[in-house]
Amino acid sequence: MYEIIFTGNLTPEISKDTAKANIAKLFKASPAQIDAFFSGRPVIIKNQLDITTAQKYERTLLKAGLICQIVDSNTKEPWQTEQAPSQTPTTTDSSMPVTEPVDTTTAPQQVTSDDENWTLAPVGADLGQLDKTQPPPAPDVSDITLKPMEGYLVSPEEIPKPKPTAPDISNLSLSPDES
Repeated sequence: MYEIIFTGNLTPEISKDTAKANIAKLFKASPAQIDAFFSGRPVIIKNQLDITTAQKYERTLLKAGLICQIVDSNTKEPWQTEQAPSQTPTTTDSSMPVTEPVDTTTAPQQVTSDDENWTLAPVGADLGQLDKTQPPPAPDVSDITLKPMEGYLVSPEEIPKPKPTAPDISNLSLSPDES
């Protein structure tokens, strides 16, 4: 079984707005549903198709301006022409124009000016940024001493004694003994 996947690529002669209108007419879908097609992520348009039906969908979507891929549902591998069944229709429907097969296994790549400035570092090169600033000076610790490891860390004389506090008993009163 096969899937038809749209990755966002359009045929060069069709604008995005025209492609959206064609798809809306083809699928009778709302603008919100059509916007999901152009979200930038691959969209499975139809799944569980035999190869002949998948090719029909691909041709129809290509006429609408969408470049789609036929992908094997089990392996997620793009379908290759040599995997096609040897049965090819000998007659064509006169109402359907015949289109040339399109290689949809590779997506067209657009080169931007930023892509041209990339280079590779030599093998074994350190790819981290070299920090040319000096490290901060070490703190002065000459006045810090260590106590020998015996007994308690703090001597009992150094432990502050809590001040005795008298509880507030102003709200208490004595009542006469009733006997």
